[in-house]
Amino acid sequence: MTNLSVVAFVTFLVASGSGGGWQLAQANECRRLDPCRCEYEDGKGIDLNQVVAKGELHMETMDPKTQDKYFFQPCQDIKYLPQPNTDTDCSSGDGYALCRFNNATQTYQKLGTIRDSNFRSDDNGQQFLVFQLKSVVTSFQLLCLKHDKSYIYVNQDQTSVESGNDTKLVLFSPFACPITIEEISKPSTGGVLLILFLIGTFTYFAIGSIVRFMYLGARGIEVIPNLDFWKDLPGLVRDGIRFLQNGCRVERREPDPDSYDAI
Repeated sequence: MTNLSVVAFVTFLVASGSGGGWQLAQANECRRLDPCRCEYEDGKGIDLNQVVAKGELHMETMDPKTQDKYFFQPCQDIKYLPQPNTDTDCSSGDGYALCRFNNATQTYQKLGTIRDSNFRSDDNGQQFLVFQLKSVVTSFQLLCLKHDKSYIYVNQDQTSVESGNDTKLVLFSPFACPITIEEISKPSTGGVLLILFLIGTFTYFAIGSIVRFMYLGARGIEVIPNLDFWKDLPGLVRDGIRFLQNGCRVERREPDPDSYDAI
């Protein structure tokens, strides 16, 4: 094999590997549906709606190094704080989805609302819930935990606060495990039946009209298939309603004066 062939072959492998990595990142991307849910291309996704236990307003954790506290509610903005009268940031406006109590200054700092959150994926397919408020970025690594409760911790494997603006936490939760997002991945039974009904109705009128126009020479309103039935339909519906109102009994009427019974 010549040197030129070797160079071409290596170039092809590098290009193929780069393309495969890009496809892997795309396949692992979890598209945001709302502040608490995201969905993969295969219809599965992550739903954090039940991360906060019933009866509680938020999740809470403390950095063991700095003694800073974090208050977290991923699905809605809240204003509750343990010391409500000392804060002018987290409880302002719509409230917060993520708030930090700075132990050194004894003040609260808003780290984001639900509008400031988004789902992101790294090159390995690991999912994160990221809050970005101006230059302050706080990320929750979402780790699937087969347990009956959720927990959040400050990530001790990395610097907890990098450059003062980048905070990394970990969310261990059974609700961080991928599940099928039913209402997104497939339509409801009613929706399927409605679509089939509309398709069948369109096909019925389209084919029937074409046949009557081209083979039977019908023109104008006469091209509608079973025209007499459609003309009688309002009266049939009216009679059906009356039948039901009478308790499914035939309504007794006086005979038509011109009918055989009247004579």
